[in-house]
Parts: sequence; structure tokens; C-alpha cells
Amino acid sequence: MFANITVAVDGSEHGWRALAVACDLAKRYEAKIHIVHVPEVPQPTMAVGMMAVDIPVDMTQIMAAGQSILSEAVTLAREHDVEPGSQIVQTGIPSELIIHVAESTNSDLIVTGRRGMGSVASLLLGSTSQKVAHDAPCACLTVK
Repeated sequence: MFANITVAVDGSEHGWRALAVACDLAKRYEAKIHIVHVPEVPQPTMAVGMMAVDIPVDMTQIMAAGQSILSEAVTLAREHDVEPGSQIVQTGIPSELIIHVAESTNSDLIVTGRRGMGSVASLLLGSTSQKVAHDAPCACLTVK
């Protein structure tokens, strides 16, 4: 049923559960999993009163933190007796990058965790899992 599964991890509890579900499905269907992590890059400017203040963004530190989350994900996958087919850490728009990985690996399933941003923010911005489910070229599974 599934030959390639893309799973997105973000270091949250929902993300780890999504990884466990993806590993279970990979074992059940003898599929490969492709783990993707998109580190959150803070906005480089913050409004303070009537002024904008530049905040330096250390991309080396952000990517190192992203690699750490990915490394933990690979360790957890191996603990479930699943060897990841690919491991990707890249900055950008999470939903777009997750879909890109799914397309480039010919995934027939994308597994994401569901994470609440708060009612007002999620109404205005939408969530990554919602955007992935809306735009994905394959089946999607959102894990709570």
C-alpha cells in the first residue's frame, strides 16, 4: 500500500508520535521513510514602540539545532527497527518543503504531527499540517 513515507518532525511531542506512527506503517508495508525537519527561523526584526529593532539571526546555530532534532529522529526510527531512506534539514516554508520532499521521494503518504498554535493564530495563519493536507499530491496522516 505504501512504498515511501515522508514524515515531518519538529521536536514536539506530536512530531515524535507522528514519527512512531510512520515507523509502524513503514514496517507493516515494508516502506522507506524519509524524515524532514524545517527549523523555525525567527523574524530578523522586532517592533518596539514606534521603532523596528534588528535582531541578529545565527543560521549556524539554527541549523545545528535542526541537525540535533533530526539526529534524535533518526535514533528513534532505528529504535523502531526502521532505517531512514533520507534525512533532510532545510530552512524555508515548512509546508512547501515537506511537500517537495514527498514529491522528490515519490512518497505516497505524508505523516505530520498536529500542533495547536492557539485559536486566533491558527485561524489567521493556518497550520503546517493543514497546508500540507490541502496541497499534498498524496495521502496525508495527521497524528495527535
